[in-house]
Amino acid sequence: MQFKKRIDNGLNSLTSSYQRAKLVSLFVTICSLIYHTGICIFFFAIHVKQMFYYNFISLSVFLLILFLVPRLKSYILPYMIAFAEIVMHQVLADYFLGSYSSFHSFILLLGLLPFIIFENKKKYAFSVTIVSSLTYIYFSCRNIQPYAQISPGIIFAIRCVNISLTVFIIVFVILIYTRVVYRIEYYLQSHSESLENEIKMAAVIQQSFFRQEVDDIKKYEVAYFSRPMVGVSGDLYDFYKSGEKLDGLGIFDVSGHGISSGLVTMLVKNIIHQEFYNEKDSELWEIVNKINDRVIEEKGEIQNYLTGVLVRLFDDKLELVDAGHPAPILYKKKTGECKYVELGKKSVGVIGIAGFPVFYESLFYDFEDGDELILFSDGVIDIQNEKEEYFGKERLLEAVRVNIEKTAAEQVGFIANNIYSFCGTREQNDDLTIIVLKK
Repeated sequence: MQFKKRIDNGLNSLTSSYQRAKLVSLFVTICSLIYHTGICIFFFAIHVKQMFYYNFISLSVFLLILFLVPRLKSYILPYMIAFAEIVMHQVLADYFLGSYSSFHSFILLLGLLPFIIFENKKKYAFSVTIVSSLTYIYFSCRNIQPYAQISPGIIFAIRCVNISLTVFIIVFVILIYTRVVYRIEYYLQSHSESLENEIKMAAVIQQSFFRQEVDDIKKYEVAYFSRPMVGVSGDLYDFYKSGEKLDGLGIFDVSGHGISSGLVTMLVKNIIHQEFYNEKDSELWEIVNKINDRVIEEKGEIQNYLTGVLVRLFDDKLELVDAGHPAPILYKKKTGECKYVELGKKSVGVIGIAGFPVFYESLFYDFEDGDELILFSDGVIDIQNEKEEYFGKERLLEAVRVNIEKTAAEQVGFIANNIYSFCGTREQNDDLTIIVLKK
């Protein structure tokens, strides 16, 4: 059991490209040492003393490589040393034993290994493979007769050993990589279901964390639609209530997608809510300034930032601050005017980037009975159809205009259906959120 566990741990470590390169380098070096020891004894036995003495150089080279491999972060240097030694060995072997002995099969092997041993340094691997292949072709096309007087049977035996050893090493490497692929596939398969369940659970937690009752609000109709690109959304929407009174609302979009941005939304939701009520006597731009400072401080090294619109409601007007977010749509019932809010020219910056200069501006608008404010995330206007056309601001504005007399819930439903009819079978490329506030 303990032995099996060690094997499994060893196989799991092979998912690292460095560990695979190290294993292959050690294996090939040990095989070369054993081979050169045997061939050294063999040349002594058949009285080819020149090759006998040269093999001591070969043994020294591979002992050096064996010493270097565990200590190096890159195996390019020992590989090039081995390559030079094997080519020299081939030249001498051809001279003494003839080209039939097939020593050049090791040059073919060297041309196949660089993409494994060099890890991500593909440009070096490609160059070595070309040189190795051309060298192998050159020696394969030569027909040199043996200088030493050796029987054909011995030469045939040498040829079989050389080819067999080359094939054995190639098969070993293939088996290692086949096993690695199997282990990776098994790991992904066994963990994908668990990961999917965790994402679903995170989405449920986030949705329950954001969910609010908006049917009991006096003087306003509120409806919203939110759908994440993946299970967890980077869009944040919130309503600030005192009993049945709606004090304000906000929509924010955290950079990125998935779990990381979803976790940031849960962090900043509390910050925004606290600062909104802690500074009742301050203008909204001052509150957003404090929100920015707190988000930078509390998220620490997390790189995500957010854009957003924060709105505070009064009896007959609203105060709005836009922090790098798409401008909302404002409908005035008295005049029938429906258009995007003109943001202040002085307002600069998003929320949550340390060292980035920001300037937020409070904008005030009359907000009377029948008036509406439509907030949305950039995923709404950036969604594309099969022709790669954007839904865009004009289509959104038109969808709002043609349904402006309906209830807030009906408007949100119509806009959402309009968006998905437009994009067809193409998947959404961002989180989508729409809020309709009708007085």
